[in-house]
Amino acid sequence: MVTLMDTFLVSRSYLETLSTADLITLADEYGIEIPPNLNRRFIIAELLEAVEDIDEGRRDDLLDDKHNFKYYDELPKSYNETHIGALMRNPVWAFVYWDIRTTDLQEITQTKSFLGLVLRVSLFSEGQDNPSDSFEVSVSLDNREQYILLPAHESLFRIDLIAEFSAMEPRVLAYTKKMPIPHGHPEISSTSLENKFSPILELSGLPELLRTHYNNHRQSFL
Repeated sequence: MVTLMDTFLVSRSYLETLSTADLITLADEYGIEIPPNLNRRFIIAELLEAVEDIDEGRRDDLLDDKHNFKYYDELPKSYNETHIGALMRNPVWAFVYWDIRTTDLQEITQTKSFLGLVLRVSLFSEGQDNPSDSFEVSVSLDNREQYILLPAHESLFRIDLIAEFSAMEPRVLAYTKKMPIPHGHPEISSTSLENKFSPILELSGLPELLRTHYNNHRQSFL
C-alpha cells in the first residue's frame, strides 16, 4: 500500500506506474476527496498539486531556520583555556599560537613581581631527552601568536609558554609536545653564509634570502 512515507518518491512518472486504486489510496492519505469515476489524469494532477504545496511549506520552514541561525564572521579571540600549539609553516618557520585562561592571567598579572611572558624554544638532538640548546622570545600580554625561525642543526623542538617573575621561579603555563624539524633545508649560520653557492642557487635568490633571515633573526641561530 502507498502511504505518506512514500511522498519523497512522488512524481508524475511514479504516479503513472500506480493502479487507480493505489492513486485513490494515496489521495486519501493527502486528504484529497476523489469523486467517483474521476479520470486517472485528474487524480494525478490533484496529487502533484498537493505534493507541491507540501514542498513549498518545507522550503519555507528551512528558510525560517536559516534566518534564525546565528552566523559568526570570525572566530572568538579566546576560548578561555590555557594551552599552546605549534604548526610548521614551512621547513624553517614554526607558527606558534596560545591562549591563557582568564583566572590564570589574573593570577600572574596581579603578582607584584610579574615581569612578562616568554616563549622558550628548546632544541633536541635525535634520541636525547634533555635539550641541547634553547632560546627565548618575549611576547606581550595581548599577543596570541608568533612566528619563530628554527635552526637546521637540530632534530626536534618544544615550545613552553612561561610567565617570568623577579622574586620567584618562572611558571610554565603550557607547553607543546616535541615536534620534528624538517631536514633538507639550508643551514643558516655565519659560517654557512660564507660558503659558495651554485650558480643556479645564486640566480634563485636563496643566498640573499638566507642572509636576510640571519641578519633579522640572528638570535635564533646563536
